Amino acid sequence: MDFHFSLDDVSQYTKRLGPAHIDFRVWPPPPDKNSVWYNARTDDNDRTDATEYGRSVMSTQKINSGKVVIQEYPQIKQLDNANVLHRCSQCFRRSADFKCRTSNCPWALHYCSKKCEARHWSSVHRWLCRFPELSKYNDMTHDNLKSHTGETPMMLAAYFFSNQSRIPSLVSNLSKHSVLDKKRYRDKARMVAVVLNLTRDNVVDELMEIQAQIRCNTIAIRETDADWGVNMLLGKAIYLSASMLNHSCDPNAIAFFGKDPGHDPCLLRIRASRDIPAQQQVCISYGFTAMKHEKGARRNSLRSRYFFNCKCEACQSGNVENPATHMYQCQNCATGRLAHGEDFCKRCNRRIDWMTIARVEQKADELVEEGQLVEALNLQDMIYHKSALRWGEAMDRLGQGYAQRGNYEKAAQCVTASLKAVGDTFGPTSIETSRELLKLATLLFNGHIIDNAKETVAEAIRVYKALGLDEQNGSEFKELQQMQSTLKHVDPSPLVADAALSTTSSATNSITADTTATSTKKKKKKK
Repeated sequence: MDFHFSLDDVSQYTKRLGPAHIDFRVWPPPPDKNSVWYNARTDDNDRTDATEYGRSVMSTQKINSGKVVIQEYPQIKQLDNANVLHRCSQCFRRSADFKCRTSNCPWALHYCSKKCEARHWSSVHRWLCRFPELSKYNDMTHDNLKSHTGETPMMLAAYFFSNQSRIPSLVSNLSKHSVLDKKRYRDKARMVAVVLNLTRDNVVDELMEIQAQIRCNTIAIRETDADWGVNMLLGKAIYLSASMLNHSCDPNAIAFFGKDPGHDPCLLRIRASRDIPAQQQVCISYGFTAMKHEKGARRNSLRSRYFFNCKCEACQSGNVENPATHMYQCQNCATGRLAHGEDFCKRCNRRIDWMTIARVEQKADELVEEGQLVEALNLQDMIYHKSALRWGEAMDRLGQGYAQRGNYEKAAQCVTASLKAVGDTFGPTSIETSRELLKLATLLFNGHIIDNAKETVAEAIRVYKALGLDEQNGSEFKELQQMQSTLKHVDPSPLVADAALSTTSSATNSITADTTATSTKKKKKKK
């Protein structure tokens, strides 16, 4: 603690207790219907691992890909500290121009409207507004998101809406937390209990368990930036129904937030990412997937953060050549995929010269930093497998450069290569693939490469529908529909139609040759 605090001297705190602290029965009750279920139910019977995993969610009948399984508003939530100046602390929307009704509030909260300020005040803030000591424990930061436990507002909201007890139905695994973590939970619980004059016999133990529950069941609320295509962390929350979903490294469902700009950013939708048969468990990823992370690394992370040993099918199957880790290509046969440090290629059994690969990779990274993307790509072509994400990222960067110069044909060739790497890694029907398809469709459309644009737009629409993105990202889906409608009435130009997009290898050769020729011409002019 970075302020002087004594459990023996409570008068300085108790004299600041207001009417709101006299009778906690005025704490508003939880909403009657916070969640809506579709063709799914909770299941906690006949399971030997129920203690370790908690309750689960099972499909009651077949759920088609893209369909919503659970739609839910958070029971308790907390905005990221990085967003408190420009996001509403109640609903997480932008344009937060209103402040707390107390002029000297130490929490520096902002709201999008007086209505949201009133809702936040009545639900949690009036209990905390007078206590700057507790604001020092408003530790909702990106670094603490997954490893830290209870922000004070979340902990108290959980305590009171749960009728001064633990959060119902959610596991805490408190016995598995480290001794140091449990000491931190107890210190914070004692401090909060004294400041707010919580005198119940078991209050410290209950606040400790709530902090452990928050750690094991928190879901990060994210928003996709339409301009940049990145997921921004807004805050975190407890969703009582969605928290019952178990983890899989190869999940069959995906979490989405909000719907389109203007909708509630905290509204959670769990959608099936592929067809789910009846009586099958519905699972999401807790941030670690077989496509992105090596088995040992993801199992260790899940054990340290969530205190369970992952036994999903992806972990049981072995996952020998993980697309995320096996990013290099064999120098000898050019077909084998290698993870860093493997001595021999599994395809040709020849020894790998990692010193040479390391030098080439370092030089390529330096060229990227200097903005010499084509030169870097020539080196990366020597070491990265053409289905590896690193190769796809390199091609994507080069494609951005061509697009900025208005060369949509070259840009589309690069993104085609990037799409192949993304599709090979995450699958043809995935969120990552949908983003690349939209990008490629836009480039082809703007470049008037009609036949390829028609084919790519149609595939993008298929993937969007399969994932439910036609509803979730309605503005993007409408853009695809408008392109498709326009392309129906456009005849391909003979010259453009002949410029069919090449494969990854030929696209790279074409780009390199084009840039080399341009560079040679510039040198001759200088002479």
